[in-house]
Amino acid sequence: MTQQQERKDPVVGQDLGSLTYEVSEQTLENYYQGLGLDRVAIEARTPFDAPVAPSLLPTEPDNSFSGRGGFVNQFGNLWMRQEWDLRKPLMPGDSYECTARVVDIYERRDRTVVQQEISVWGPDHELFAQSMHHQSYLLGQNEGEVQLRDPKTKEGARRFEAPRGEAIDAVDATITLEMCGSFFHGSANYHTDQKAAEGLGFSNVVVGGRMTISYVGELMERRFGRGFWEGGKLDVKFTNIVWPDDHITVRGVITEREAEGDATRAHVSAWMEKDDGTVVLVASASALE
Repeated sequence: MTQQQERKDPVVGQDLGSLTYEVSEQTLENYYQGLGLDRVAIEARTPFDAPVAPSLLPTEPDNSFSGRGGFVNQFGNLWMRQEWDLRKPLMPGDSYECTARVVDIYERRDRTVVQQEISVWGPDHELFAQSMHHQSYLLGQNEGEVQLRDPKTKEGARRFEAPRGEAIDAVDATITLEMCGSFFHGSANYHTDQKAAEGLGFSNVVVGGRMTISYVGELMERRFGRGFWEGGKLDVKFTNIVWPDDHITVRGVITEREAEGDATRAHVSAWMEKDDGTVVLVASASALE
């Protein structure tokens, strides 16, 4: 019996088990090289006593659970949304227990979406981070090519207007196929390999949502530092696909501030756009100041 035959489709309430996630040196190197970020400069500006792992590094074990709790028919599957609640930074060299469960399955336009809750636990079962991951599937198709709408015809693209507020320094990058390979540890999948992408109905390699959301994390880390690692909240909706060699820019503005205990929480509207103006994700975020 093949692995695909052994797998079953997800159900609401399903326990996806646990896994141990180590913040290894190789994992960190792949992360920084894959995103084209200057690790030395980033670690030098750490607001902690020693360098910590990037705030959104836990998207990696999150991604592993998507495989466990996804539909058998993987054709055309895409990240649709990610929500994050950050409590404490992960530390290089340490290991963490990650658990997950399916909390909902719902329809969105022509796609079926699996919503998973993923938790990252440290020593003494302390919660370090938690996410809600929304993965979408084209269950009515299993061959051919995924039909993608022209970004300029999408309602969200027509509606989007850059919000007003206190501007945050932008983060930009040109994402190459080589960067994708580094970020995903050299594994062959539709985020790194042309044939694998075609097998799932895409005409080109799809830059992974784990990569694009990480640039939003970098934007927030640069501006808020410790206040994002230890109190950050993030809700990202993916609106268009990023392809290899696309140049992307992440922009953000602080739209309001409110008191939270002895601190202040800054609310941010952020978005990522290509050079032609196509918006590929929009995000609501916040951090403590």
